Amino acid sequence: MTPKEKAKELIDKMYYIGRYDDREDYIPVMAWERAKQCALIGVDVILVDCGAKDWSGDEACDGKKYWEEVKKELEKFKLEDCGC
Repeated sequence: MTPKEKAKELIDKMYYIGRYDDREDYIPVMAWERAKQCALIGVDVILVDCGAKDWSGDEACDGKKYWEEVKKELEKFKLEDCGC
């Protein structure tokens, strides 16, 4: 899965969890923004964990690079990209 596809997948998963919230003040655009922020927090947690471990192989470094690319894609992602 490309970093862009992973970014969309994460936002979609976070968005659809919040979408079914029964609150009367539910606003789709705000839910999407929260979903994007939640996805960014999740990727930040992964990146912090990557930095805290003693990575000693190319595979591990590639994994960290992948998640850095996912974060870049998340940051670029706009509401119109999600198809919500």
